[in-house]
Amino acid sequence: MSKNIYDTLKKALEEKIIFYDLADQPIDISCKALSARQAIGTPDHDDYPIIKGKEVMVEADFLNAKGQSFTDEFENRSYRVKDLLSMDLFTNRERASFIAGLNAVYRYLDLIEKTIHCKDKEPVLCAKKLPDIIQKDSKVLLVGHQPRFLEKLASHCSVRAVDLDKENVGKEFFSVTIEPEENTKEAIKWCDMIFATGSTIVNNSISNFIDVGKPAVFYGVTISAPAKILNLTTFCEYGH
Repeated sequence: MSKNIYDTLKKALEEKIIFYDLADQPIDISCKALSARQAIGTPDHDDYPIIKGKEVMVEADFLNAKGQSFTDEFENRSYRVKDLLSMDLFTNRERASFIAGLNAVYRYLDLIEKTIHCKDKEPVLCAKKLPDIIQKDSKVLLVGHQPRFLEKLASHCSVRAVDLDKENVGKEFFSVTIEPEENTKEAIKWCDMIFATGSTIVNNSISNFIDVGKPAVFYGVTISAPAKILNLTTFCEYGH
C-alpha cells in the first residue's frame, strides 16, 4: 500500500485529536481479538474465514465506542490515542490495531456508523441486498472470499474472485474458481466493477483497487473510518 494512504489517515486522526483535545485522555484504546462467536454470532453457515480460523476480528474500545478490523495477525495490547500517530504500520498486526483504533475514535466522535460486524442471520440478509447496487449484466471482481457475497453474485452476474488464502485458490465455490492474487491486474481489466473487502486496508493491498479506472466498492466494517477519510464508496447494510 502506498504510504501516502496511511499518512492521510494519520493526518486526519491527528486533526481530530487536536480539535477534540483527545491526546491526553487517560483512557486507553484496548485492542483485543474476539472469538468467532463474539464477532459474528451463530450464522447459518460455517464457511466464513473467521469461523474457519483464517482471520480474527480485532476490537478497539475507546470511551465505550467500539471499532473493529479483520486481520490474519493480531495483538492484545493497549494504546493511548496519541500512540496511534506514531505506529510504524509495517505489519498486518500493527495495521489492524491502528484501523480498529481509528474506527473507535471516529465512532466515539459520531463521525461514522457501522463499526461492529453483523451477526447471526444478518450476513445472509446483507448479501440479498447486492442486486440493489450491482446490475445483473455486469462483470464483477470480488476481492476476498466472502462466501455469501460470492454465492449471491454467482447467481446474479458474471463474477471472478481473487483471494489471499492459498487454501481457497484453485477451488470452486458456487461454480466460481478462486484465483490467486497475481491475477488481480488482469481481472481488473476484465471487470466493470470491483467489490473488495475492506480488510484490504489492513493487508496492504488497498492501493491495488483505488484509482485503477474501474469503480470500486469496499464492503464491511473494517473500512468504515478510512472510507470516510479517503472518500471511498462502501457497502455494509447490517453493521452495527
